[in-house]
Amino acid sequence: MLRGKLVYLRGIERHDLKLLHQLENDEELMEWARFRPDNTVSMEELEKRYEDELKGNSPTRRTFAVVDKKTGKVAGWCSIRWWRAFYTTADVGLALAKEFRGKGIGAEVTRLLTGLAFDQYNMHKVELFTRADNQAMIRSAERNGFRVEGRIRETLYFNGKFHDGVQMGVLREEFRKAG
Repeated sequence: MLRGKLVYLRGIERHDLKLLHQLENDEELMEWARFRPDNTVSMEELEKRYEDELKGNSPTRRTFAVVDKKTGKVAGWCSIRWWRAFYTTADVGLALAKEFRGKGIGAEVTRLLTGLAFDQYNMHKVELFTRADNQAMIRSAERNGFRVEGRIRETLYFNGKFHDGVQMGVLREEFRKAG
């Protein structure tokens, strides 16, 4: 379990899938988190997607429930993924229910996942990708030492229009300095 001041992260459990299903079918949230126009997912698809993780068998991804310490409620989910050869770079992402946004939880989750990548998985670099207008995620990442490495023009399509994306990254020593 990863513990922060506001939240703790624990592995997802089968009973968390109901909330994940609700969040992944929230159009407003998925506009920021999924980057595709079909913002719906069936429970069957969700169960299939997370089956390996629920069994502890996923070789390339670890998903966590984000639990608010104050209320004990699951605030959302986050994940760390690695898929490049030799696993030197990880990708992190998160999604929070509306009631938990704007409270510093996103920055803390980013810090916890990035620390996990460097301290436990021995990654050299951690990356994330978000829409260029997702200022909350960009600020959360910058607080943790991430820098914008590139802007990808009109790469995301949602709600009838194209959006720019930004690729951000942080190296281990940059993360430590931001600490």
